[in-house]
Amino acid sequence: MKTLYEVVPWPLLSWDIGYDPNVEGSQFFPRVFKSHLRMASVHRGCKYIVTVRDPAKTAISFYNFFLAKQVPIATSMDASSFLMQTPFIQGREGRASIWEYYQEYHVLKDCPSVLLLVYEDLVKNMEENIHRIADFMGLGPVTPELMDKTLAMSTKAFMAQHMTLFDEPYERARTLGRVADLSQLAPGAKVAVQAHPQQFNDEALAFLQQKWDAHMKPLGYDTYEDFAACFRDTNEIRFGRRTTTNRRQ
Repeated sequence: MKTLYEVVPWPLLSWDIGYDPNVEGSQFFPRVFKSHLRMASVHRGCKYIVTVRDPAKTAISFYNFFLAKQVPIATSMDASSFLMQTPFIQGREGRASIWEYYQEYHVLKDCPSVLLLVYEDLVKNMEENIHRIADFMGLGPVTPELMDKTLAMSTKAFMAQHMTLFDEPYERARTLGRVADLSQLAPGAKVAVQAHPQQFNDEALAFLQQKWDAHMKPLGYDTYEDFAACFRDTNEIRFGRRTTTNRRQ
């Protein structure tokens, strides 16, 4: 069975694992690719789906993702230190901060080739958002059978049960020796079925608020909820609201 990286290639990783996305996977339609690039840097001429999530919860998730892989930058510090000291929030030369991504999403909120989804809404009502994704990609109506299959395979339980399918091809990358930091490709859980236990201390929370105020308030968003509401409203105008069966995963 193929791994995720052979079905939804990550172009920037393809050389490191000996995978040619121009040839391999060409039997799939539509072609879907993964990217961590900012929208200003990504390849043009496609349709793009991105998600936004509460920065604090995103940082905790990212921290635990690195812990699962035993990446030294995470194992050597607690969650609050990780938040305040790593490029995820701070940014650095050559690596954008989360705010630069969010600022670009603000600019692109009405762009017809970009679909911006709120992570919290995606988890809460997967069915409605699957319809939106299908509409955006031009795939036509989603049949009940396809919806049931997609819902079942989008659960955390499914991912946890088939974790190796979502791992980066670590052994292939190790054999080729092309990766600068192999530890970040080490096998590790990409989904948590239980809530993460860490909480940020007061200093870290104040730091996060300071960054939000500096980068997002000037755009008109006092809180993350204001930011998320902008995309909710845009998508309701764009796609309408479907009456779903409220099937839960």
